[in-house]
Amino acid sequence: MVPRFVFQLSHILLLCIFIFPALGAPSEAVSPVCVNPLRVGYNDWPPYAWQDPQGEAQGLDVELLRAFAEHLGCEVTFINVPAKRSHQMLKSGSLDMMMGATKTAEREEYALFSAAYRDETVRLFVLDENKDKIRLTQWQDIFSQKLRLLVPISGWYGVDYEQTRQRLEQEHLLILSPDADKSVQMLTYGRADVIIGDAMAMPYIASQHQGVRLSPLKPVLDRNQIHLMLSKQTLSLSQLKQFNAAIKALRANGKIARIVYKWQQISLAQQTKTSHQFNSLSAQYADLLTFN
Repeated sequence: MVPRFVFQLSHILLLCIFIFPALGAPSEAVSPVCVNPLRVGYNDWPPYAWQDPQGEAQGLDVELLRAFAEHLGCEVTFINVPAKRSHQMLKSGSLDMMMGATKTAEREEYALFSAAYRDETVRLFVLDENKDKIRLTQWQDIFSQKLRLLVPISGWYGVDYEQTRQRLEQEHLLILSPDADKSVQMLTYGRADVIIGDAMAMPYIASQHQGVRLSPLKPVLDRNQIHLMLSKQTLSLSQLKQFNAAIKALRANGKIARIVYKWQQISLAQQTKTSHQFNSLSAQYADLLTFN
């Protein structure tokens, strides 16, 4: 016969097992996604990212990252830094994250890449007033028509450009510039015939910074998927998984699409405004010629 206190003791032990199942077993608690505010590097690349006069980060990628961070309950500190330096800072862990990145084998050595959160298209452009003078339907037309090509020194512009860059240099058709803003400026000065760049950023920069309108040419040189880059020094695979889950969730509920569409409309509105200003000035100039 088993004493009564033994039954009572065994009942207590069973209750402990059911009520406190974690005791004596490994913890499965999920750690916070972001213990500290994320340090996110960005450089001026409108409409994706730039620093406004008040020192605040603005733009499409900035708004998307804020949405991802909010979904995960993370705080973000944006740090404006030149593109090349930002990669060095990501390597060392001085930055936790970068936006608007194309995945490459070289970058994967020091960064984790999120799932793609938007696309990027690379095209050729001419000044709007030259759109009927320059008819380029394929990449090889640059050589057959001897068109001078302006290319910002940093960036990926597609396989056609990479494979023929040496030929462009040999035939004196390649003109490099420090950045997209300078490229547009040089184009307006007649330093080249055609400019290469991001399908949304290049017209936006031309209209907002230089007050000119660009027209796209027919060839689409490249389409890339764009990712977040996470520093391997400061962020983990677990945190990468959480950001991928946020990207998936915001794509599913339409928030990514709404933000992208908003900035597409802002870009178009800026270009339309520039076009109206240009047409107004042209009309005034024509009136002066008629009067004289």
